[in-house]
Amino acid sequence: MPSKQTKWILVIIAIGLIAIFVSYKTELSNVCSIRQLNIAGDEKKYEQTKDAQFCDSLNSKISQFNDECKSNIEELDCG
Repeated sequence: MPSKQTKWILVIIAIGLIAIFVSYKTELSNVCSIRQLNIAGDEKKYEQTKDAQFCDSLNSKISQFNDECKSNIEELDCG
């Protein structure tokens, strides 16, 4: 059976991991450079699949990114 000290160490580690996860999801996911990397990854996926619906949603994401991050990523030709 784990000691009292070991239990507290595990509780502290769990709280720390939860705090890191929440921080990442709320703050870091909105950082423009990370969002740009996600868009680049999605562009590669589109090049492989040529899915028109995926292309439309990606163009919406690009447009929103350009507005919010003062960027000028070119939208895809979904035709």
